[in-house]
Amino acid sequence: MVTILRFHPDRPPELASAFDPAAWPPAEGDSVWIDLEGPDTEELALLEDPFRFHPLAIEDCLTPEHQPKIEDFDAYLFLIFRGIDFGANGAQEFQTLKLAAFLGPSWVVTYHRAPMRSVRTVREKYTHGDTAGLAARGMDHLLYEILDHMIEYYFPVIEAIEEEIDAIEEELFRDPGDDVLDRILTAKRKTVEIKRAIAPHRDVFGRISRNEFPEVDAQTAVFYRDLYDSTFRLTEIADSYRDLLNGLFDGYLSVTSQRLNEVMKILTIFATIMLPLTFIAGVYGMNFEYMPELGWRYGYFVVWGVMLTVAIGMLWFFRRRGWL
Repeated sequence: MVTILRFHPDRPPELASAFDPAAWPPAEGDSVWIDLEGPDTEELALLEDPFRFHPLAIEDCLTPEHQPKIEDFDAYLFLIFRGIDFGANGAQEFQTLKLAAFLGPSWVVTYHRAPMRSVRTVREKYTHGDTAGLAARGMDHLLYEILDHMIEYYFPVIEAIEEEIDAIEEELFRDPGDDVLDRILTAKRKTVEIKRAIAPHRDVFGRISRNEFPEVDAQTAVFYRDLYDSTFRLTEIADSYRDLLNGLFDGYLSVTSQRLNEVMKILTIFATIMLPLTFIAGVYGMNFEYMPELGWRYGYFVVWGVMLTVAIGMLWFFRRRGWL
């Protein structure tokens, strides 16, 4: 699907869904945003003609798992970012969706294989909201707004991990079962994936904020510096949460080990008490013909008394030593 939004300095923007090659490049004073969402073969051909983007940039654009990057092709910038894929299956899974962008002096072309909230939010803003001054600010600012929403959507996800960590801490000392271990490992995996997704953006935003590229105005570069700060904060939070989860994992091992030690202690005490009782039962279980106690009328009760005395005495001794 192709969505085209044309901006003019003296009238509202025009929204279209069909591309007119005769209107490329935009007229002087105008600017255009062309969004390719899950395009078909015919729509993908626009990247080669009339846009004439570099084949290597097109190849990277179509690679689903490509990491964030920025490349200068003189006439335009080619950028790749990764936003949260809200359409991914499974509440426990964290997946990202690639957003590729070609930024020129008065135009920007974005590509993504599935719907993205950040793109939809900005599109709705400029088709139904106040568009005053957008053409003057330029397409570099429009791309910033898309990326600003994209990065902001990471914060609720990282905050949900913080809530999960608090819940795991309470559960850990109350009932540290196998489900607690699963929750720790799931949260840790999600934290690592978030950092892996967000960390490469720091270099991209850092380069843009340093005014390395003429396609981004110096005043707009300040906004990209804010994006750099946001990604830096996200990576720092992810690192701290990873350390907390490592501590929870160690705590889980300590608690389960302590419980295992308690079980082993009880079993050891039980086995220790049974040892002399087994010895006594073994002695009087021997089938010798001449055993004085076998003919004694009260021998059975005396042996039971001795065994109970031994067991009670050992329990008293263990408790006196603090082993029970």
